Amino acid sequence: MTDEQGRLLCYVLDNSQEMIVSFDEHGCIEYANEKTCELTGYNILELQGMFIGELYKEAFRLVDNEIKLVEGYHREEQIDTVIYRKNKTCFPVGLNVLGPLKTEKKIFFCMAINMTRQKINMRKLEDTTEQLRAAMKDRDSFVANVTHELRTPVNGIKGHAEIMLEDETDSQKKNYLKMILDCCSTMEGIINNILDFSKLEAGRFQIEENLFSFHEFLKKREEQFNSLALRKGLRFVMNVAPDIPQTLIGDELRLTQILNNLVSNAVKFTSQGYVGIEVMKNMQIGNEIELFFMVVDTGIGMAPEDKEKLFTSFSQADASITRKYGGTGLGLAITKELVEMMGGSIHAEGERGKGSNFSFTVRLKTDEEEPEETIAEALNWNPGQLFAQLEQEQDLMYEFGSEINARELQSNFEKLNLSMDMSNWQKAEGFMEVIKQLTQGGSKELQKAVFRLGMAVRKSDYEKAKEAEQKVTEVLDQDWKEAKKE
Repeated sequence: MTDEQGRLLCYVLDNSQEMIVSFDEHGCIEYANEKTCELTGYNILELQGMFIGELYKEAFRLVDNEIKLVEGYHREEQIDTVIYRKNKTCFPVGLNVLGPLKTEKKIFFCMAINMTRQKINMRKLEDTTEQLRAAMKDRDSFVANVTHELRTPVNGIKGHAEIMLEDETDSQKKNYLKMILDCCSTMEGIINNILDFSKLEAGRFQIEENLFSFHEFLKKREEQFNSLALRKGLRFVMNVAPDIPQTLIGDELRLTQILNNLVSNAVKFTSQGYVGIEVMKNMQIGNEIELFFMVVDTGIGMAPEDKEKLFTSFSQADASITRKYGGTGLGLAITKELVEMMGGSIHAEGERGKGSNFSFTVRLKTDEEEPEETIAEALNWNPGQLFAQLEQEQDLMYEFGSEINARELQSNFEKLNLSMDMSNWQKAEGFMEVIKQLTQGGSKELQKAVFRLGMAVRKSDYEKAKEAEQKVTEVLDQDWKEAKKE
């Protein structure tokens, strides 16, 4: 090496942010750069000739007058250790040892990075993590206690309302009691969603694999959802492919929860028409099977820009939806988590005012020991039947004077009256919008009467709304008679 090269090398070493020290095979220091002197408090003359173990007491030792790393440390890895200052204090470093170089004598190099700031930050991070764990534990405990305390009065109200409903004969009072029960069910759903969300965040949700009858599972869901839809004057239809095995292995409870969330939402956001489920087999490899579910409705639909918000916690597509329909915005976020935990994915499609379509997949297993029987004989299957029914329903629903149109109008007038009697004018406005759509094919006189009714509802004027409704009913009866003659 020339003198110029040597000076250049010393310049680079002295301006390095690492502490660099060279020493011989006996551990005697021959060179130390300026960063080493700066951080240890030694000058270069004090370091030259010093035993390397004086700086790194926990990293080096002499064995038969030859320098060695202490047991457990390796040259190929960065060593977490400490370097000692002249005043006998120390600070943490990340140490790398290189060598020996192939020269006339064995030369080793130490390169160390000051880890003081990193260690401080790491301790802060550990403290913060521990504080977060404690806060999460306190929060989980709080959520569990609050949900338990909320369930008690809700169950009490629900129980008393059910007893009163059994003995009540007055139709208006029965409607009031049914609304109380609906509110209790809504509250139960919110409580369960909050508790489930807390469990998901804490990682305490587990997907189980148990053998269950898929056929029986579908029959129970059909009965449940048909009852739910009928309570709101809606029709429910289920369409299932015939090639799905009757028994499957998976988490029946979580699959029920997924469908409950999606169908409950569909019913909540649908004022007239259908809610439906279609189930088919995507693929089967060995004993693993992927099922495809689709939940469709003829409800309020969604705007394309709102799709991304749907599966976000505490979020709904539009703030007005929360005010009008209620809810926490947790149901779909929980549903997405459950679907993904079951090896699937979920998607939403829809158009504002023209219904929604939520589709998801889940992966289950078949029972290899059982003969593979399908549900072909149990449930009718006609590919595309569900969509054909929905499309036909939509067309007939808005065909003024048709049987379906008349049925939907009667149903929505009943809901409008109940909402006005309960002074729930927000819901009344929603039913009024449906009535406007269903009477589009009527006479000009009917359109004027419906307009006056809508104005009275918007003004929350009960007396004028009742008078306007009577006029709408009279004109509507006349229009229907004319439509039948034609």
